[in-house]
Amino acid sequence: MMRRLTLSLVVCTLACVPDEGPPGPDTPLPETPDHQRQRAEPLDTPSEPNALRFLEQATFGPRLAHGVTPPPADTVEHVMAVGIRQAITEQFAAPRSTFDGLATPDLGSQFFHHAIHGQDQLRQRVAFALAQVMVVSQNGIPNIISTPESEPRVAMASYLNLLNQRAFGDFRQLMEDVTLHPAMGTYLDLANNKAFKPNGQPISPNENYARELLQLFTLGLHRLQENGEPVLVSGEKVPVYTEAQVQAFAHTLSGWTYAAPACPAIGRSNPATYAAPMMPCDVNHDSTSRELLRGVWTTPGASARRHLKEALDNIFQDPNLPPFICKQLIQHLVSSNPSPEYVQAVVDVFKDNGSGERGDLRAVIRRILQHDEARGAQPPASQLARFGHLRPPALYVTALVRGLNGTLDTQGGTQDPGSLLSDWSQTLGQHVPRPPSVFSYYPPNAPAPGGGGLLGPEFAILDTATATARANVTHDLLFRASTATKGVLVDLAILPPVSADLVQWLHRNWLHGAMSPDLQQVILNAISHPDAGDLTRRKKLAVYLTSLSPEFQIQR
Repeated sequence: MMRRLTLSLVVCTLACVPDEGPPGPDTPLPETPDHQRQRAEPLDTPSEPNALRFLEQATFGPRLAHGVTPPPADTVEHVMAVGIRQAITEQFAAPRSTFDGLATPDLGSQFFHHAIHGQDQLRQRVAFALAQVMVVSQNGIPNIISTPESEPRVAMASYLNLLNQRAFGDFRQLMEDVTLHPAMGTYLDLANNKAFKPNGQPISPNENYARELLQLFTLGLHRLQENGEPVLVSGEKVPVYTEAQVQAFAHTLSGWTYAAPACPAIGRSNPATYAAPMMPCDVNHDSTSRELLRGVWTTPGASARRHLKEALDNIFQDPNLPPFICKQLIQHLVSSNPSPEYVQAVVDVFKDNGSGERGDLRAVIRRILQHDEARGAQPPASQLARFGHLRPPALYVTALVRGLNGTLDTQGGTQDPGSLLSDWSQTLGQHVPRPPSVFSYYPPNAPAPGGGGLLGPEFAILDTATATARANVTHDLLFRASTATKGVLVDLAILPPVSADLVQWLHRNWLHGAMSPDLQQVILNAISHPDAGDLTRRKKLAVYLTSLSPEFQIQR
């Protein structure tokens, strides 16, 4: 019966949309008188629904304190007590989770353990977003058989630690650290990218990193207005750069190799190592002057390090960088279709944090989470039809576990419950940290199916197979005994025993008071049916139905 119910709910998840579909981005919405428009609550006194929404955006899933005093920093009670501003400030200072490439648990297992138990929830969320913009995949790092360690794990652990370290830092420094990280050097061929053959004959350097640096990591393909909307000339989008400029950046960034006591001879390479950033070797660098963006030329005869600085400074100052990066951060944390005003507000802070500094990610993240479109018990009424995003697999899994006061029990290292969560996420289409390509798990401009032009990045990996997998993973978490024996423990005792109270608890705590009357009635009817089983089974069924509903799948 349960599997048949699973399939019927999958159909509902995919098909239960209004007949006319949501308005597209160009569809005008009715004007609301100014005095009737929803205003976000004061940041220092958030309501419970507002605190829940904040934790959905800033953590790997809201959770309650359940009598723990003082309430932990990532709980609803704590956020309500200290306010949104202070909660963000505390997260900036939280102890940083780290990855160990030499430890027994796989990096995916470590990721999910940090996501469930880590104190630095906001840092992890931002680092996870950055990892989907400046992509390196563990699958793209070759394992050197002659060494005892696993190079893919060592390299990827170091890269993830870098993103965690720089998540609240200076974006220009992040650009440089990412560029010189040996994992990126291997993944996109910047390491040992030479401008000369051993005989001294000039050659064209590999363009892989230069192209992705411009297209995916910083600027995008087309010129943007500061509010994230495309610049149109005669109705056509305008390219940000030319193929010649990609080649210019490739030459400018040539000559870098893996860290070693000395540089190799001309046209030669250093062996791969992931213990330190890459080093410049001018003997393999093209020092000629090249034209970059906006008519800027590199210094003739300069070193590889000088040219790296000129190239990254040139990109960092490009007007396309703030809207391209800021919109993607909003998409990952809050909503796939932020309004132009929302994007503009965040871009303004990226350009100047109030102290004349450009690229202050700490100020950017604070602006994203404190903006009126992100705050309040519900999204603004004018934005409701286009607001939110499909929970990506990793966040769907962690939201379920954290929402049920879940823990990962390793029993002294004999169990690896994080790997089970990692396997679940992989089944749903997101294998952390192994994105299938440099385009990550899904592109930021993927359309929402039937969305009338709205973006729905996560829908790019939602199909009949992964939608069914969402139902099956939820079933395994709740109903399969082996889940607990593998160390993934949830606490059903936190759920009220009375059916009506149980529905209201889910309405209040899982959907921040936004569960529709129709869904409430469906769940109440199901768990009140004589065939629903005993109290424990009714609790599981209520959670199962709620989590598979479109109202929960779309985080708002």
